[in-house]
Parts: sequence; C-alpha cells; structure tokens
Amino acid sequence: MEAERWIATTFAVFLLSAGAVFGSTYELDIFGVFHDPTGKRLSVHHNERTAKPLLNERYVPTNFDALLIGGSSTSNFPMSALDFARFYNESIYGGNAVEEKKLVDDALRSGRYRFAIFVINPYIMQFHDFHEGIGSRTSHRWEALGSVNVLREEFYLAAGHLHHETSPFFPDGGQSMLYADPPGRPKGITDWTFAYDPIALEAARAMLENLRARGTRIIFMETPVYEPVYEEHRAQFDRFYSEFPLRKPGEPLIDFNAQQYAAFRADASRWADAPHLKDPSAALAAKELNQQIRAALPELGPPRSHPPLAP
Repeated sequence: MEAERWIATTFAVFLLSAGAVFGSTYELDIFGVFHDPTGKRLSVHHNERTAKPLLNERYVPTNFDALLIGGSSTSNFPMSALDFARFYNESIYGGNAVEEKKLVDDALRSGRYRFAIFVINPYIMQFHDFHEGIGSRTSHRWEALGSVNVLREEFYLAAGHLHHETSPFFPDGGQSMLYADPPGRPKGITDWTFAYDPIALEAARAMLENLRARGTRIIFMETPVYEPVYEEHRAQFDRFYSEFPLRKPGEPLIDFNAQQYAAFRADASRWADAPHLKDPSAALAAKELNQQIRAALPELGPPRSHPPLAP
C-alpha cells in the first residue's frame, strides 16, 4: 500500500509540475505562437536556432513582409534602414543555405513576402550541416508549449530582466556583433573553400524558386570583405561569384565588393574580423543597401510608413 501511495503521489507531482510548465509557457508565449503577436516586439533571447523557427510560426508572418536571408556577415544589419518594406533578418551565426531554407520554409507556411534579399558569400554556400537540431523540428507549436529549448530561452529572458541587461538580440531578427575590438588588422579568412557544396546549392535553388512562385521579388547581395583580405583572395572571390548560377534576369545584385566601396572596406576600424562589420559600420552598410536597391528598382516609390512594434 505504501508503494502504491508513493507511486500515486509521484505521478500527481509530475502531472502538476508538467501542467505548471505548460500553463506558464502558454501564458508567457515569448515567441507569439499561442496568442496574437500583431505589433509585439518579440525576439531571440539566447539561441537563434531555437527561437527563430518559433518566431517564424506566427510573429514573422504577422509583422513583416520581407526577409533577409544570410549568415553572420549580415546578422547585425539593422533592417529598419530599408524603407520600402518591413524586413525580418533571418541571418544566423555560422548559418548555411540549408539552415536558411528551413527558416524560410517555416516563415512561408503562413506568411507572404514582397521581397527577399539573398546573401551570396563563400561561407553560406560551402556547408549543408544542421546545427542545434534546427532541421529536425516539424511541430513548433508543440515545442513552444514546453521544451528544454524554450525553458532555456525563458531563463535567459528572466535573467536579463533580473540583472537589467540589454539584450544583444532585436525584434527584427538582428543582433549585435560579438567582438573584442582587438587592435591592428582583422584576422583573415582561414576556412573558406570558395566552392559550392551541391546540397547547399540545391537548397538555395529550391528556396529561391519557392519564393519566386509566391510572388516574392528576389534581390541578391555580395557582402563586403576587409579590403586587404579581399585583394589577397581576389581571384578566388571573382571565380566564386562569377560561377553563381541562381540569379535570374532582372533580379538586382548589390555588390559591396565593388571598387566604389574599396575605401570603406580598407578601414580596419570598421571590422570585427575579415567578413564581419562592427555594428556602426553594419548600420552604414544597411543604409547604403537601401539606397542601392532603390536605385536598381526605381518603381519602389516613396518610403513606406510602418507603425513601430509595441514594447
């Protein structure tokens, strides 16, 4: 009898604990999966590969009508600088085209996007690995209800409030660049193969065709590289970009490695390392990106007014 009572008590405690976790997660709803996220300011709190698939469930389709698809080189681009659409930054640190396709597929389940900027660089196209389980999730709604990943995000959200820490993550999907601001020349490129992984290339192809089929206007961008490093590898860069096969006629290409940006790229103080701009310089690049897209697409018309997301 004592054993039966102990088992019943243990089971009851487990059910109550699980109910408390599920109930609190449902009410907090830090990623806008269960309640209407219109106008809310929601963001990653610790791990973008956990959070962005959940934010893509409802928050991104509800509040944004354009996507930036890239890796860490564009993760700190403030997309509010682009005034012709409301962009969500799907870039992730160390991301590749396969991971980005998974995020875009998530965002497309219930969203429609007027524009998508696709970043071309050697890193995003040379791998096809999924990290942090991003490729294995099929039901974000169940995960949002109570998983280890979501509890971890809730913990970091609470810790940030408790310690009054400013989050490095932003409601538009971007984040601050992590760097130690070392003196001297930014480190060079040590692990780029300048080769197209066929799986990554096919993932990018399928993603772009899916977007085009839904009426999304595609814009391509070559991200800047620190000028001495770019010059050191110029032949490899030129070959890599010339072989890129996925751009269609009429789709603009914004090239930050063009000669007109050589002085910008040569300023070592702008760089965390060879492919990563520090935050102030990324903000300048985002403004220039907006101007260059407007020059390429004059039909965009006057800047669009977007109401700010709520605190």
